[in-house]
Amino acid sequence: MEEDVRNLQDESKGNRWRYAEALEKMGKPAVEYLIHALKDPDKWVRYVAADALGNIGDPCCVDDLIVALKDGDQDVRFAVAGALGKVGNGNPRAMEALDQVCRGDNCYVRIAAEEARALLNKKT
Repeated sequence: MEEDVRNLQDESKGNRWRYAEALEKMGKPAVEYLIHALKDPDKWVRYVAADALGNIGDPCCVDDLIVALKDGDQDVRFAVAGALGKVGNGNPRAMEALDQVCRGDNCYVRIAAEEARALLNKKT
């Protein structure tokens, strides 16, 4: 895991998103590093980090995902919305953030947010 973390943080490496993908396989011990990767300059690192956090399913990252829902890139916001649908169960802030996206983002991201809201509604 340590090597993947170092490579993820090394901006001279190409395709760093692959290291975020590898960290997902580590599960909860990688959550802290993936949360940090949500702020990476590379949009694909942020995208894969959000997706990985959703797949790991640790609700400790909800607040960080809510912040990332304002990312300047629509692909990242799409992945973040999906991740919130997986980890936001029981968190009213997650639903509120997704509601805001449904009212104000482009259709691509709105669809992901609507699907995430539906997933959260099924869990409650």
